[in-house]
Amino acid sequence: MSETPDAEADGWAALDIRQLGRMMTSIEERTPEGRRSITALQQREWPGITVGITGPPGCGKSTLVSALIRELRRRNEAVGVLAVDPSSRRTGGALLGDRVRMMDFATDSRVLIRSLGTRGNPGGLAPAVADLARLLRAAGYGWALIETVGVGQGEVEIAAQADVTLVVQAPGLGDDIQAMKKGLLEVADLWVVNKSDLPGADQLALDLSTWTSDTPERICRTNSISGDGIAALVDRILERRSTLLPSAQSDARKAEIRRQALTLMAARLDRRLADPQLPSGDSWQAAEEIVAEIMKETPPPASP
Repeated sequence: MSETPDAEADGWAALDIRQLGRMMTSIEERTPEGRRSITALQQREWPGITVGITGPPGCGKSTLVSALIRELRRRNEAVGVLAVDPSSRRTGGALLGDRVRMMDFATDSRVLIRSLGTRGNPGGLAPAVADLARLLRAAGYGWALIETVGVGQGEVEIAAQADVTLVVQAPGLGDDIQAMKKGLLEVADLWVVNKSDLPGADQLALDLSTWTSDTPERICRTNSISGDGIAALVDRILERRSTLLPSAQSDARKAEIRRQALTLMAARLDRRLADPQLPSGDSWQAAEEIVAEIMKETPPPASP
């Protein structure tokens, strides 16, 4: 593949599944080849849509993703899925293996599913997820679905990475009052009441309607097992995508740069703390001195 970013970009659609997998690995590991690809990917707006799917554990995110894949394939759409799992502390790899839950699509050449580890990154996301979503779209997967780990009210990183963010809720999780809280629900473009056949679904939808009385059309009810409501949800996603303002892209880029900067600073901090010669004084003074050291470091040169 040519070394120029434009030529690289033009060749992504021609990659077979193994080549694409290797490219995704190079982007995750930030190899020189991966860094060149990231630069090229960020220089364009790619066709398609990136959808974030988040919500608390037990709400049925993976089953919902499977149902979305099925509906999108019915519409002849190519789908890429980035299923983010908690990282193994030993290897940094993904633990849950959400691909196992989506094996119905293992032989479909127009579906790509990849599990990613968070690698300790806060907010329920893997550090490279935004660039991998760009790569999927550049490679012809018009729908890039990002499924986060089960997250809490304060972990809202997905909103900066997706064009449309789905916050999934389900009845019977033991804390329906969370539907009335701010935080995670504030980032939602659409609220999904999943497992809508279960007792309590009506009340959960009512609670959400009360919390967001000005936008009740953003509440979608689905049953991922039967498929009820899935087609309507896809239609709502497309409608929501069409109403995005240009300023939202600028805000998303700022948020992504901030997240990447924090990731880099955390890595440098870990390297500094591995040095047995830590600054003297109390912990606050030592932390201030270390931060000052990191801020004075010269960034590495850009990859050729």
